Amino acid sequence: MKVKNIITTAFILFLFMTAANQSLSAQGYGGPLDVHGIDNVTLHSAAVRGFGGVTIGIQNDIGLMFHNPASLQSLSGLQISIGGLQQSKNITQEQQYGPVRNYPNLSLLLEGLTDGIPDPVESARRPTAQDTVQRPYDDIQPNWANSNSRTLPVQAMVAIPFSIGGFNMVAGAGFVEYAELNHYFQNNNVLSPDIMSHRSLPYFRPTDDNPEEVDWYQSIRSREGSVYGYGAALTGVVERYNLSVGVSGMVLDGSTDDFEQQVGRGRLTFFSRAFRVDSVYSIITRTGTSDYSGFEFTVSGIHYGEYVSIGFSIKPPNTITRTFSMNVETDTTGTPTTSTLSGEDEIRLPWRGSAGIAIRPHDRLLFALEYELRPYDSARYTDSEGDESEPWLSSPLVRAGVEYGLTQWLMLRAGIRGEAEVFETEGNPIEGDPVTHTIYSGGAGISFANVRLNVTYENSNLRYEDIWGTAVSKNRNKRHTIVADISYTIPWLR
Repeated sequence: MKVKNIITTAFILFLFMTAANQSLSAQGYGGPLDVHGIDNVTLHSAAVRGFGGVTIGIQNDIGLMFHNPASLQSLSGLQISIGGLQQSKNITQEQQYGPVRNYPNLSLLLEGLTDGIPDPVESARRPTAQDTVQRPYDDIQPNWANSNSRTLPVQAMVAIPFSIGGFNMVAGAGFVEYAELNHYFQNNNVLSPDIMSHRSLPYFRPTDDNPEEVDWYQSIRSREGSVYGYGAALTGVVERYNLSVGVSGMVLDGSTDDFEQQVGRGRLTFFSRAFRVDSVYSIITRTGTSDYSGFEFTVSGIHYGEYVSIGFSIKPPNTITRTFSMNVETDTTGTPTTSTLSGEDEIRLPWRGSAGIAIRPHDRLLFALEYELRPYDSARYTDSEGDESEPWLSSPLVRAGVEYGLTQWLMLRAGIRGEAEVFETEGNPIEGDPVTHTIYSGGAGISFANVRLNVTYENSNLRYEDIWGTAVSKNRNKRHTIVADISYTIPWLR
């Protein structure tokens, strides 16, 4: 039995280590952490988030420094701003299984329902797997939930307008959260080989003389932390053409705490018309940290008209590198052994950009629409062994917002924006179609003298289903976010 457990552990560890070379375009069975979260870029302006994420049209807002630096031209003086957010997140997964021909108890086992089945009456003949109700050796249920919250600053910025030879310019500097890397995923019924993806089960019919063995385990992974940016921006204004052009750059730096675990739940042996569950004791835990580094630049332009403004923003390709160090604890006999794992991988992001239009039919009313292009299917990931892949998926995003000046000191905002993950669902009927969802937002801006407070509430409810041959996992990620920033402008320093 000891040799058997060692072989099982070695096999699971092999899966753990080599899954990094597999496609990240689906995550139904989990897999190891690598550059998860780099695509979750943070919007720093509370006003813009209330405006649906549209970066064209909002005036006198320093928070767009690293998303659309050309917008700094609207500053009326030296401006200082700080902002933060509070977010609560609830992630759940519900698994449902259909009956399987020749193995009717398999769905009950995986759904944790075998407690309701009495043991069969003993038979006088030699007992087989058909004569026993196969039950789990643990109390792990298929469904799970994970809730957490975070409160942190997302930006601290300063910018000042000035003139050189009659040419108006704005210079700024700031510290921001570049990307939120918090991540959690779990699957309590991982089967290897992945027989659930085939009809019928198993993927080829075993016989009593040549049964098929399948490992059954729980997989968990989580990450906490962020990548931050430190940088500056410079904007120039061509008054003759009502045109502003800006450029910004950031040094990226950050760290995360990473956790991965696989718990062996058993080994399933499939015969021609029955299966057997054997106990397997195996726990593999990886804990450690990841450190991130890189650069990002943005070039943008805005043409301002009396009623209509148009603009664009472009981000050239950039590379973000992750250096990781993990402690690996393997326990197959009750006496764990430890080892270390370290390395470096990277993700090279392609050209990205957005274009938008803002319409102001009345001095108190503003409508805006923006289209963002994210060709992430050409993002190139290089693992610690030097192997390259293009694991992410692309999805263009559309954002819309409206702002209304109720009074001279109170602005009301509402918006809607599309968001997309870089993975697709398991069993996706349209291959390459990523998981998408919508964020709804509403907020207000209050001005008093030279102080302005912006507050925004966002609601996001991401739902998707991973579908196998005879099973479905219903995933849900619900978020409530409150974003606020406060700025102070000194107009006479223009």
